[in-house]
Amino acid sequence: MEKARQILLEQRAAGHFGNPDIDGFLHKRYERDKMLRDAFIAYGGKPIRVSPVYMMLGKHSQWESAYKKPAVIKIPLEKFDRLTVSFTYGDSFAIFNPALFGDEEYWNRLYFADEILNVINRHGYPPHVEYDFKRGIYPTDKPINHHLKYVEAHVWSNEVLDHYRNIWLEENML
Repeated sequence: MEKARQILLEQRAAGHFGNPDIDGFLHKRYERDKMLRDAFIAYGGKPIRVSPVYMMLGKHSQWESAYKKPAVIKIPLEKFDRLTVSFTYGDSFAIFNPALFGDEEYWNRLYFADEILNVINRHGYPPHVEYDFKRGIYPTDKPINHHLKYVEAHVWSNEVLDHYRNIWLEENML
């Protein structure tokens, strides 16, 4: 955790991380990782990693504002082992926050790929929310982590990621 803290302190000093409570953020992040992993195992998932690599299903350009040189790697869902990727219909910080639960089916739930596609067919993608990390533009109606924002993917194995990362590096680092 100390290495992550140091990286975030450097990012904040460079103006790339706006959360003033780095220790609180890391504590919540590690708690959420453990909760997601435990829930995924209980649901029948077979995670290999201790914590997931967070990704998004579909395009979500607002996250590009969180990085100095953002890049995108597109990986077809069928390339993943079904048991090594979980999804939430929205940011997992919102989806598992009991204070936000509504009547919709997606609150407090993880999904496999085929299931999340069915949820998207029924509800569409989560509503677009305008924000920009670099310019400090955030929603005014409620905190950013209370919005669903996107379909979140939790990749619990490096196998497919490493393959596509290597392809991307070959194509973009010439």
